[in-house]
Amino acid sequence: MDMERCEVCGRPIYGKPYLVMIEGVVMRVCDECARLGTPYNPQPQANVGSTLSQRPVPHPRERPREEDLEELVVAPDYNKLVKDARERMGLTQEELAAKVGVKTSVISKVESGRFRPDIPTARRLEGVLKIKILTRMDELET
Repeated sequence: MDMERCEVCGRPIYGKPYLVMIEGVVMRVCDECARLGTPYNPQPQANVGSTLSQRPVPHPRERPREEDLEELVVAPDYNKLVKDARERMGLTQEELAAKVGVKTSVISKVESGRFRPDIPTARRLEGVLKIKILTRMDELET
């Protein structure tokens, strides 16, 4: 007959082994090593699936419809609007670039009119500078 061995010290276990939890691991140990952990009493799990149903269901973010994005355009005088708003807020090009999350060269090119920002960048500029540079196509035609 094989004797069961302690999972901590390796000595043979005489009698019934102790089930203890040591650093988050359940082990079968001898009576001397049993003091190294806390007694472990497995409790039957009643409803495993009930904890899953109690989680809040995340709602998907509402994305703008593609038709709406296609109708938006950057205003013709965007460069002047951006530069005036930045100066009014007392920001340098570097500070504005950091707040918007773009390179300083992008802000420089936007302000000089050499680069027309895409819709997401224009939205971030609008948010930081509290200006309106995106307009609908139909508003430009009238």
